[in-house]
Amino acid sequence: MDTPNHPDKPLSPQAGGTQGVLPEDMETLMHVISHDLRAPIVTIQGFCQELTMACDRLKTLFEEEAMSDAVRDHINPLVTQDIPEAVRFIRAGADSVNTVTSGILRLIRLGQMDIQWERLDMNQLMMGIVSSLEFQLKKKGVVLQIQDLPDCMGDEVLVTQVFANLIDNAQKYLDPSRPGEITIAGFIVKGWAVYAISDNGIGIPSEQHATIFRVFNRLSPQQGKGDGLGLAIVQRIIHRHQGKIEVESAPGSGTTFRVFLPRAIDVEEGGHHES
Repeated sequence: MDTPNHPDKPLSPQAGGTQGVLPEDMETLMHVISHDLRAPIVTIQGFCQELTMACDRLKTLFEEEAMSDAVRDHINPLVTQDIPEAVRFIRAGADSVNTVTSGILRLIRLGQMDIQWERLDMNQLMMGIVSSLEFQLKKKGVVLQIQDLPDCMGDEVLVTQVFANLIDNAQKYLDPSRPGEITIAGFIVKGWAVYAISDNGIGIPSEQHATIFRVFNRLSPQQGKGDGLGLAIVQRIIHRHQGKIEVESAPGSGTTFRVFLPRAIDVEEGGHHES
């Protein structure tokens, strides 16, 4: 198992950020996405709502007003089927574009964020994540085991996002034909704290291992809603910590994600040591 190069000390806040793009270019891109693209989407969504309300009013009038059978037969499918169906397609398209633009903004902002380095108590952090997912886990009858986890160095908000995504993915892609099991383990490898999130879910074909971290890639769209950004964001955050993530999986055999993060450092007067 290869391990990434371990830094002697926590990296600078900008380490792992967006490279090759000037800050002013990023600001322009964010403005285009957040205003020039999203403003028309909001307009479309608003008028979809207006059209839906107009159809409802037309249906009411249609039911109350006296008219010939020929006119009624002509208008009825327009008001009850054709127009509402067109509005649904327009709204679905607008929602899809909105999801994509929102995802792009999230990725850009993630690359611009400063990392707030601190020692993280991973046992405590993991319990907080599990508590927030307790309802979904209980609803599915998932058996969750958390072993004693080593501390690491990182940004609490971003690292929480990493493991919340991975645990949520694990419960989302469980095999409905057998009781769900998720195990979270941790150990030290050289200068790294390694965390393994394992499940007995549906698994991932080997030919998809190289693509699951791509932006807007979804392993199994039929398994539920999602924007295809979860694992892309997970990988981006880990790379910003100069770590790495590995996947081991096969169809029907479950999945294990291994996350490498900098091992916890105790800073002392005159130097520091790892623990």
